[in-house]
Amino acid sequence: MNTFFMSDTHYHHKNIVRGTTSWSVTEGEHFKVRDFDTLEEHDDTLVERINSLVKENDELWSLGDWSFGGYEQIALFRKRLICKNIHLVFGNHDQHIEPINSPYRKLFASCQYYKEMSLKVDRKWGQVQKVKLILSHYAFRVWNKSHHGSIHLYGHSHGTLPDAGNRSMDVGVDTNNLYPYHLDEILDIMLKRSVHVVDHHNQNTN
Repeated sequence: MNTFFMSDTHYHHKNIVRGTTSWSVTEGEHFKVRDFDTLEEHDDTLVERINSLVKENDELWSLGDWSFGGYEQIALFRKRLICKNIHLVFGNHDQHIEPINSPYRKLFASCQYYKEMSLKVDRKWGQVQKVKLILSHYAFRVWNKSHHGSIHLYGHSHGTLPDAGNRSMDVGVDTNNLYPYHLDEILDIMLKRSVHVVDHHNQNTN
């Protein structure tokens, strides 16, 4: 089983698409809209790119802002993805899925506001490495075990938040040409970075 991460898919969100937006878009802005003529072209491309990587028995973590355009788009987007094991970390636009009695929760393997994962990964030459991941829709300045090298994955900012140079990463699809990230891609980037200590915590504290 392969594990993938993504955020801010915004399926069927007309204002995020160049050809259908009502937003004021300034030439040269770092992020505003996605370069598609129609909403259908955007949705189809998003689904195709996710399905091209994430297979039926893989695991996919979505860090929020799943879809737009009403209740029916939640289920439609989910139905179009072939992966059986999709987990959702709520974003600010997942209000239809959030309520504990929402029928749309059953579309996902799990739903939560925040997630910590401890993994043992086989990196190179048979060496097993322990990795801790902290998942949230929003970027944190510090997070659990950040001073011990844990990795923080987030979305929300669509690639516009300045890179802090630490072990945190925006996994929004706008940062990866609308593709999700494989866990190995993330580890290849993050484990090369040094651990940044920004408060009183250090290697000698818990």
